[in-house]
Amino acid sequence: MRLYYEIALRSFRRATVYRSSYIAGILTNAFFGVLRSFVYIGLYGAGGAVAGFTLQDAISYTWVTQALISIGAGWVFSRELMQSIRSGDVVTDLARPWNFYGYWLSQSLGERCFNLLVRGTLTYLIGVMYFGAAIPGAAQWLGFVATIGLALVLSFAFSFIVNMSAFWLLESSGVMMVANIMLSFFSGFLLPIAFFPAPLAALARALPFQAITGVPAQIFLGQIGGAGLARALLLQLGWSAALVGLGLLLLRAAMRKVVVQGG
Repeated sequence: MRLYYEIALRSFRRATVYRSSYIAGILTNAFFGVLRSFVYIGLYGAGGAVAGFTLQDAISYTWVTQALISIGAGWVFSRELMQSIRSGDVVTDLARPWNFYGYWLSQSLGERCFNLLVRGTLTYLIGVMYFGAAIPGAAQWLGFVATIGLALVLSFAFSFIVNMSAFWLLESSGVMMVANIMLSFFSGFLLPIAFFPAPLAALARALPFQAITGVPAQIFLGQIGGAGLARALLLQLGWSAALVGLGLLLLRAAMRKVVVQGG
């Protein structure tokens, strides 16, 4: 475990080097947060609530989901693993004395934790300062810390599966694009799933993506608590186990392909 801790720590430190990148990321997140907030302000002009969301709930939801982009819970996927497969550098990682999945998970967690602490926190702070986004209480913070840990594992598991496509495809950009669209839409990143028509909401709730963004956002805002919080954490745990297992099966199948091509 010490090895993977050190990999995560180095990935965290490496992320601190790219200051201009995360400043640009914060500004981009804030820009779209402002746009989405003004859309809600216009839509809620007559007052009232939609699907249980007041104007402040909708604005707070907007800013928390913008903040969660930083952990891969929106239009963000790492292509680093995919590029290493295409370039052949993956052979070096496979030859090293560590667990391949554990290496990439540790590296991803280090980078995403930095993004969440810096890019995500500052993005949400802008929403609090200029749009009155909600500040959660202690119980909500505890629930959020638990759910965000599982969301990180689940987000990485999904991105690992998508990256594995590079073992079979010469060009995986299309797969990456489709995966990003599905993740952004069905996770509740663009709109709360409660706003969807009933059949579409049922489909979204049957998929794993809401456990990456929608569920953590609702826990952060206090919309899920008590027994609902326990069910939400179990849902995330179940989907994490399923996607991690699928990723490992694909990795095993990919290793057979690498051996065949290598003669």
